[in-house]
Amino acid sequence: MKRMGFYEARNIMAAIGCELNADYHTLDSNQVDRVLMEARQYGYRKPKNANGSTARYFFAFVQRVAHRSA
Repeated sequence: MKRMGFYEARNIMAAIGCELNADYHTLDSNQVDRVLMEARQYGYRKPKNANGSTARYFFAFVQRVAHRSA
């Protein structure tokens, strides 16, 4: 898996169609499908001991990267 940059994370959030501070649970089903599609394209795999979905973990990952300074 390649390292995600600040601008790439912001582009993914824009492609999903949500704000940077959005809560995952407020996304509609189309946005969740888009999150999963972006995760597959990125090659993301959730942790083995994860308590949630791949989409939720990838969304949190993208948000963390997007909030870093450029």
